[in-house]
Amino acid sequence: RLPESCFGQPNVANTRPIAPGAVVEWGPMLKRPGGGRELRADGDRQLGEALLREPDVRAALEQLDREGYDPGARRQLLGSAIRLTPEMAPDVHEVIDGCRRTLGLESPIEVYVYPGAVFNAAAVRPEGGRLLIVIASSLLEAFEPAELRFVTGHELGHDLFEHHRLPLASLIGGRVRLDAGLVLQLFAWQRYAEISADRAGVVCAGGMDAAA
Repeated sequence: RLPESCFGQPNVANTRPIAPGAVVEWGPMLKRPGGGRELRADGDRQLGEALLREPDVRAALEQLDREGYDPGARRQLLGSAIRLTPEMAPDVHEVIDGCRRTLGLESPIEVYVYPGAVFNAAAVRPEGGRLLIVIASSLLEAFEPAELRFVTGHELGHDLFEHHRLPLASLIGGRVRLDAGLVLQLFAWQRYAEISADRAGVVCAGGMDAAA
């Protein structure tokens, strides 16, 4: 089982942008300091900030912090998945390092692979200043480099836009009960968050074709 702090654990087959063949022209913007953050969807930013100001959401987050929610996610990964070092998988790390540079991320990244027949990947809540990415073995085996750039760019987008500040599964399943309206807003925000992450993935891939 993947750690609960994995953001969304999306099936990448269901997160595909439209318009294959389109050329992405965001290079000048990305060269500005923090430019990658300008990829964030307005709905993601606005609704996310509004939710973080909600008293009930803040209370739920404080309760999760007191409980140390999902402690030791990295330790869990080390026991249930294989950490891919640059020496073990230089091609994979070349792709991921390229995405990190493109998005302007500076934190070190650890990559884990787990046995799985379903194409899937996830961003785990960062620990100790490290970004953690989990990838299914079937995805690594089947995807071309450009497709892998889209997937890893998508997951790094969750880190870039700090989506882990709103851990949806933990908030909904926590001790602090959120009313139905807030839960619906959280799900709406999650959809916007996936759009933001898809934009990061498309930029890393260099266009829409790899995401189609």
